[in-house]
Amino acid sequence: MDIRFGDHPSFHRAAAGMVGASAALGLSLHAITSTKIGALSSHAAVAPVAAGLLGIAVGCSLGYGKPKWRIGAAAAACVPLFVMTPSWPMLAAIAALMALAIGAYGLRGMRGAFAVMLGAAVVLLGMWAALRIGYARQTWAWSSWTRDIASSAAMGMIGVLAMLPRHLRVSLDPVQAAVRRLPTDLDTEVRELCNRSLAIWNGAKDKLADNDPGKKLVRDGVMKTLEVATKCSEVKAAGASEQELTKRMADLDARIAAASDAEVKAQYQSARSALDDQRRYGDHIKQNRERLIARMHNHVAALEKFQLAASGLVAARAASSGATAVKQLEELSHDVAASGEALAELELAGAPDVAGAPDVAVADAVVEAKPAEA
Repeated sequence: MDIRFGDHPSFHRAAAGMVGASAALGLSLHAITSTKIGALSSHAAVAPVAAGLLGIAVGCSLGYGKPKWRIGAAAAACVPLFVMTPSWPMLAAIAALMALAIGAYGLRGMRGAFAVMLGAAVVLLGMWAALRIGYARQTWAWSSWTRDIASSAAMGMIGVLAMLPRHLRVSLDPVQAAVRRLPTDLDTEVRELCNRSLAIWNGAKDKLADNDPGKKLVRDGVMKTLEVATKCSEVKAAGASEQELTKRMADLDARIAAASDAEVKAQYQSARSALDDQRRYGDHIKQNRERLIARMHNHVAALEKFQLAASGLVAARAASSGATAVKQLEELSHDVAASGEALAELELAGAPDVAGAPDVAVADAVVEAKPAEA
């Protein structure tokens, strides 16, 4: 899973605006509601909540614009606080209105829906925190203006969480998942090819847009490299080494030459033939692995060439030679696709056809028969 956070300046402006404006408005509303002649003096308890709502709207406007819509919606959401008896259903309705003001504007689809739901939950949580601070036993000794500023500022801090859907980008990266599935016993050369492929993908996914066909081509090409590397580790020449086979075959040749009994000689010859089959099978596997690694080298080189061409396409367009660059890019994409298909079609475990070859296990059970007495 790939999680990224973008557009830091807007988020910083919104966060600073929410906390700062909420605290300043909390102090201002405290001054108004704390006077005996103030029209809002009977609603001093909900003043920090109203300050937090307006502060969140101000901060959101500083970060993402549209101040008239956002502050107007926040002002409308504050009205029930001063004309109705506060209740949780009422606060939930206020949170829903605020969510539409701060979360939905500018976002569409699933992201917009998630932003609205998260915004409503965050605003409701912020109002609960503001009221909790105002009524907590631990804050009774504080001055009233300190409680109001702390309550409204806390609400602004919590409101920052509602902005996360605008900045977080979460995507499932199949390449990273494939890298985690790679065997730990890969050959050094194959491991290096995988690392180069991963470097190509890390560079391409940052430079190419998500809807760019070239990005999908690079991803598929890198995935193919990793898949074949995994398959390569599964196909290894098992059994005896070349030196051991040579030693055993020389020993069997000597036994065959010294055998005087026909049955004993036939058993030795059968075992000698099985060792020959083992050697041919091992040579076939080694040859296929060499072909595989050679094609992987070619495939990774084609990916690197395509990545460089794709990265330079913007500069080529700026130099008014975009048509030529696009044509070259298309040709390179065909090369990458062709190398990927060749890599996929390569048979790794195809054993040679040995007609009438005895079971390889015979070589591991050489008959130690004694020559028959005359």
